[in-house]
Amino acid sequence: MKKKIISIIGASCILAGCGSQNLAPLEEKSTDLREKNHNLKLDIQELNQSITDQKAKIADLKQDKANMKKAKSNEKRVNYMKASSKYYDDIANVISDYNSLEPDLTKNKADQKIQSKLDKLISNTDKAYATYEGKVDTDDMSSDAKSKHKNIKTLNKDLSKALAKIKEGYSAKDKKKLKAGQQDLTEVSINEQ
Repeated sequence: MKKKIISIIGASCILAGCGSQNLAPLEEKSTDLREKNHNLKLDIQELNQSITDQKAKIADLKQDKANMKKAKSNEKRVNYMKASSKYYDDIANVISDYNSLEPDLTKNKADQKIQSKLDKLISNTDKAYATYEGKVDTDDMSSDAKSKHKNIKTLNKDLSKALAKIKEGYSAKDKKKLKAGQQDLTEVSINEQ
């Protein structure tokens, strides 16, 4: 039995000696793999950070784009308001000029100077609308602006029609037509809604 134990111990020692030689390269490979694994984990962390940074940049760019759209929309709204305000100011001047001319119209003498002033009122009305139309983009309007644009278009049409009828009645000394034009003018609605 002693011989068996000695032979087992001897065999174990021989195997242990042989096995340790094979373990050294495996331990080296294991260490290399651990280092590579650690480096890969660091690379993954860097990539994740880079992805997070890129996502933040994309979010910032989207916000900038949204802000630019809003700014453009506000700019269009302001431009429309300026154009419509200028139109209404011009029309207020036309109405004021007409009111100062009205006492001469009731005399109905077909005076050339009065006819010329009426032509100028009609021309100023048309010019106010042409200027307004030149400053607005009807294709790119909000629904509110489209509604206001429609009101301005109707106002201009009605005002031009009434002034033309007044001029025709005055030029022809036709009191009935003159009165009809004046009545049409009183019914012109300035609807800014």
